[in-house]
Amino acid sequence: MRTVPAMPIGVSVSSPPHPGLGKPVRHKHDGRTGTISGQLVERDSDTDRILRRRVFVRPHGGGFEWEADPKDLQPA
Repeated sequence: MRTVPAMPIGVSVSSPPHPGLGKPVRHKHDGRTGTISGQLVERDSDTDRILRRRVFVRPHGGGFEWEADPKDLQPA
């Protein structure tokens, strides 16, 4: 019996403006606060289905920008 290897899913990445760009947010799990500075959206190239969305947050008072799942952020 011959097996056919699985084809990798093609992924396209874009960085459309986030609707909350520049707005203050709080991370639900650890309480960090910051301002939304951008996002990356990964989509299946064949179906255009969103595979993952990442939001980037710049902390208030300085420090390293962090990445968060949009569901983990709330308005601050």
